[in-house]
Order: sequence, then C-alpha cells, then structure tokens
Amino acid sequence: MPRILELQDADNFSLQYSNFIPATVIEMVDGKNLYAKLTEVIVPTIFDRPIILALVTTTVPVGKIWRYAGQCSQIASTGLGDSFVGNKKPLFLSKGNLLIFDEVSTDYTVTFLPPPWFINFGINLYQYDGADTSNLEIDLARIEDKIDALT
Repeated sequence: MPRILELQDADNFSLQYSNFIPATVIEMVDGKNLYAKLTEVIVPTIFDRPIILALVTTTVPVGKIWRYAGQCSQIASTGLGDSFVGNKKPLFLSKGNLLIFDEVSTDYTVTFLPPPWFINFGINLYQYDGADTSNLEIDLARIEDKIDALT
C-alpha cells in the first residue's frame, strides 16, 4: 500500500542532530595537507519515527564534482546488543535524502559513514513527525464510519 505523507510541509520535520566534523591533519607533504580518514559516526540521537531526512555537506576541491555523500544505516537495540536493520542507504551530497526505514517496534539510532576522500563533513538529520497513513487505513476508517452510522 502506498504511504500518504505530508512532505511538503516543513513544520512536519524536526531537526534532531546537527554536526560538523573535520578530519585531523596528519602532516604536510609538498605543501599539501594529508588527512586522517574520517570514521563512521554513531549518531547520539534516538529516533521514534521511520522517516528521516539527511543533508550532508563537505568541502569539494575546485574542479571536482562529487555526488556521493556516504551511507546511513539504521541500528536497533536488542537483548543481544545493537543490531543493523535492513540495508545501508546511500546519500547524495548537498541534497535532501529522504530515508524511509523498515518499521521496528523499538526506537532506533543511525550511523553515518562518509566516503574515504572527504576531509570534513556536515550532517543534519531531521525526523518526519507528520501524518503517515496508507490508503488501507483511510478505507478502513471510512468502513468503520459507515458501520457506526448503521447502528
């Protein structure tokens, strides 16, 4: 069943996490900095809705065109520790990335893994808090209303 979402209303999104992370300069060689590789970030925010919007930015060198911004994964807590849920979601650079995760019965967090060539990145994560219904739910409500009207 298709979902019915109110994505065009900015009030349905709430900023949950925002950070800018620079890579550490290891040394300078021939007048250019060498950077330590950026590692995966476990976002210290708990999400309770299955839809988030991710925006990733970075410093792109002059003359380069970068589109790929890394990947995001959903992590749920279980009795045996944290577990990845579903597939890793690829992200596009400087674009809103709408991520619709599998619904799990528990709150979850996410991880972000930047590409190895990034020397810094900014990430903003917004949770979608608006209406999330399906045609089936709307039809069921209509049927219930008609049954109530008969009694």
